[in-house]
Amino acid sequence: MKLFFKANKYSLLLLSTFLILGFSILFATCNLFIQPEFSPDDYDNLESAPDGDTRIIIGIHDAQQQARSIQGIGSLNLVVRQIVIIDTSGKQTIIMDEERTVDILSASRSNPVILSNVSVEPGVYKELRLVLSNNSTINVSGETHPIRVPSGESSGLKLKGPFEIPRGKLFTLYIELDTARSVSWNRGQGYMLSPVLRVSNGPNVLGIFRGNYSIAGILGSCETLLQLYDDHTARLRIADYPNYTLFANYNYNSIRRDLRLTNFNLVAPDLGRRELREVMSNIPDEIVLPVRQWSLDSIIAIDTFGFVCNLYRVDDFDFSEGVTFTEFTLNINYPGSSVNGKNVLTEIRFIDTGMPPLVHFSKFEGNFITEKILVPNNSIQGSSTRIHITSYLFDDIRNLNTEIGLFASKPTLFMTKSSFSESTDNIWQKPDVFNVIRGMTGQEFTISFQPRLNIKMHHDNFTNNRPLITWDSYPGASNGYFVLVLIPNKDEEEIEEGNNSFFTIGFHAFTNETQVRVNTSRITFTNTYSSIHEIPPKITNGDIIKIEVYVLDGSNTLNTATQKGAYLMDTIMFKR
Repeated sequence: MKLFFKANKYSLLLLSTFLILGFSILFATCNLFIQPEFSPDDYDNLESAPDGDTRIIIGIHDAQQQARSIQGIGSLNLVVRQIVIIDTSGKQTIIMDEERTVDILSASRSNPVILSNVSVEPGVYKELRLVLSNNSTINVSGETHPIRVPSGESSGLKLKGPFEIPRGKLFTLYIELDTARSVSWNRGQGYMLSPVLRVSNGPNVLGIFRGNYSIAGILGSCETLLQLYDDHTARLRIADYPNYTLFANYNYNSIRRDLRLTNFNLVAPDLGRRELREVMSNIPDEIVLPVRQWSLDSIIAIDTFGFVCNLYRVDDFDFSEGVTFTEFTLNINYPGSSVNGKNVLTEIRFIDTGMPPLVHFSKFEGNFITEKILVPNNSIQGSSTRIHITSYLFDDIRNLNTEIGLFASKPTLFMTKSSFSESTDNIWQKPDVFNVIRGMTGQEFTISFQPRLNIKMHHDNFTNNRPLITWDSYPGASNGYFVLVLIPNKDEEEIEEGNNSFFTIGFHAFTNETQVRVNTSRITFTNTYSSIHEIPPKITNGDIIKIEVYVLDGSNTLNTATQKGAYLMDTIMFKR
């Protein structure tokens, strides 16, 4: 399979399956989650939000302005003292905390009263609350009366979401109060307001389409849902990465018979602002897909791999019943010093099913990471599956490169030509294998980066022929350590005999200590000849020296070719 896309940012490991795949996947069976709360006016104002700044505007207006004629209402003054939004975890954020008096009847759909225009954290919010003061009033037939709002003065008027607020965008939400249906009068209680509310000014949904992504007649494992609006905006999600939402503008040209997608915006909760900006810089300005059929009930398009994708209209935003997930908690531990803020890419490979690997990005907080991982159940064979988990630590995320290829008949991302600083895999030990039980809750797995020996040999040691090598002790190293000092191979006879190895062994030693002195006539660290062996100096300025320290496992055999005989090997290279 010819690789067709290369990225040099870590996030594209996740995003390419979402985007470049995503629109090779666009019609790759994807779930799309769109909020009807998103105003079409927002797209006219997207650029008004500062770069990286996510803002929410809350407005309110009357629904029909018929209350005056129906009930003789002259004004309805609501006193709003607080607005609170609540995210999916239950965290409350106050976005207005001052009293505002609003005459609902003076506000219309085209001229709402703006209650709040503030910066917020992007994400999904499950509820919005308007908390009212107890001094709201209503004017009927020229007389002003107090009006009670049950629960509006305590827990507030509740608008159920979810409201998905994209990063770096302006999110507008207009609240419409149907005054004629909300106001009532009861003897002994007076006027009461039982609000009939709804979110207004959202674009009309043209259709929600779900389809299968197939390669050479084989169905892929990812389901996709695409939602289209009459304001030419669209949203989509794919089942492999259910926490990500992609927003775009679209245009279907019936003459050319192509679907053109532009102005992409990705909402990815686990990507920081800087990383997301770098990801967006790698997204093409537009993607054009040939369309074979465009109707009210179905869309048939050709993906970027050249395969036919069929999407059919559905009634809800959810994945189909066949798309389910099993969740487990992954703990990633880094022993010793803190690596706070370092980037980690985790790859989950399926041993039993041969399904494409999943990748997950995270960052260390101190020296520990705890993440919730969702595994598509179609990756689990039967009641359980074995998985191998590997995490890679990147000191510089620019050292990560990815390419797209085929795996199990599905486009999949692979690290290629990447340079990571550490890995949880240890070639001297069998990898940890975990068993994921389908549908089981509370599963928890822990992987660790290997303890570092932190080998040291100070350059001052070059002033004599007995330099000291030191390292940190390894827990449980009761069988001792084996030390190798590798030096440049300068033996012309060996080279002539076909041994063209760059390094040759200059020194080796066994010790139960955490230090050893290099004491051999083969390595001369000064610029003088050895009076005993009369050989020239082996280590000169500019030569590279490699030191390897092995933690022996007690098998009395060390085989560097088959990686047997040690718990761990650590190494250091430096230049003379």
